[in-house]
Amino acid sequence: MTPRDEHGAARPEPGSGRLRYIDALRGIAALLVLWLHVANSFRAVSPQTASNVRWLNDFITEIDIGRLGVVVFFLISGFVIPFSIRPGSCAPVGSFVIRRALRIYPAYWLSVPLAAWVFFWYVGAPFSGRELFANFTLLQSLFGVRHAEGVYWTLVVEIAFYALCIGLLLMRSLYSARRIAILCAALASMHVFAAFMLWLEHPVMDVAASFWPLNLSVMLWGALYRMESTSNDRFASAMLRLLAAFYVLVLPIGAALATHALQSYTISYALAVVVFVLGTRVVRIETRLTDWLGRISYSIYLFHPIVFQPIYLWLMLQPVDSSWRTQHLAVYLVANLVLTLIAASLVFRFVEQPAIRLGHRLATRYEQNASRKHPDAVAAASSGIATQPSVD
Repeated sequence: MTPRDEHGAARPEPGSGRLRYIDALRGIAALLVLWLHVANSFRAVSPQTASNVRWLNDFITEIDIGRLGVVVFFLISGFVIPFSIRPGSCAPVGSFVIRRALRIYPAYWLSVPLAAWVFFWYVGAPFSGRELFANFTLLQSLFGVRHAEGVYWTLVVEIAFYALCIGLLLMRSLYSARRIAILCAALASMHVFAAFMLWLEHPVMDVAASFWPLNLSVMLWGALYRMESTSNDRFASAMLRLLAAFYVLVLPIGAALATHALQSYTISYALAVVVFVLGTRVVRIETRLTDWLGRISYSIYLFHPIVFQPIYLWLMLQPVDSSWRTQHLAVYLVANLVLTLIAASLVFRFVEQPAIRLGHRLATRYEQNASRKHPDAVAAASSGIATQPSVD
C-alpha cells in the first residue's frame, strides 16, 4: 500500500518533498495545453496539414483540452497551496509570500520580454514599455494592460488564490472544512448567477469576469477534497460531493438546456474534475518520466508559446507547397514538444531551481528572524492555528 500522511494524501518520494502523482497530473496538464495551442496554430500552415486534423485538433478543440489542463492546474493549486503555508511559524504569511514569489516570478520575468518579442515586436506590432513594465508585475489585468502572452491570465488567478488563502488564514478559516465548503459553494453560485444574467442579456459582469468565481471555487474544492480524510464534518463532506456533481453534471447539463448546445467550457471543467479525482485516487501515476515532467511543467506552460510562435511565423514565410509546410500535424506537434521540453529543462535547471532554493532559504531566515524578535509569538501561532504539513 502507498504510505499516507495525516491528510490522507500519499507521502512524498523520500527526500523529494513532492507528491509524485501530483507531479504526474501537472505534467499531463501542461502537455494538454501545449497540444491545443500548437494544434490550433499549425493546422493553418497549409491545406495539406488542415486536411488531417480531425483527431489531433478538431476533437480536442471541441472539448477544449487546453482549458481542461488549466482547470487541473487550478485543482492542484487548491490541493497543495493552502497546506504549504506554515501556520505554526510566527511568520506564516511572510514566509509563504517569499517562497511563492520566488517560485512564480523568476521564470515568469524571463518569459515576459521573450513573449513581447515573438508576439509583438518581431512582427512589428506595438507593445509599449509601460505594457512591458505592467506585465513584469503580473498585475497587468488591474491596470487594463494586455498580457504579453495569452497564458498569463491563469497566473493572475493563481495570485488571487494566494491572496484568498492568506485572507482565510488570518480569519482562522483556511483549515475549516465547513467554511471552505460554504465559500466554495458561494463562488460557484456567483458564476451561475452571472451566466444566467448574461443569458437573459442583463449582464452583471462580463464573460471573462464571470469565470473568476468559478475558477476560485474549483481551487477551493481542491483544498476541500484534501481535507476530507481528516475532517469529521458531515456537512463539508456532503458539500464536497454536491459540488463535484455540480461541476461534472449540473454545470454542463444546465448550460446545454439553457443554450440548446453543449458548451465546451463546461465539458472541460467536468472532465478536469474527473481526471483529477482519477489521478489522485484511482490511477496514481508515479514514474521517473512524470516526475520530470511535473518538475518542469511550469516552464512548459510558460515557454511553449515562445517556442512555437517563431517556428509558425517562419513556416508561413515558406512557399505554400514547400515540404516544410505540408507535413502531417503530428510532425509539428512532436517537433514543438521536443523543443519545448529542451527549453523548459534549461529554464528549470538555471532559473527555477536556483530561485526555489533561494526562496526556501530566505523564508527560513525570515522565520528565524521573526522568532528571535517575537519569541512569544511562536507559541501563540502554534496554539492558535492547527499546524498543517508543508507539501510541495
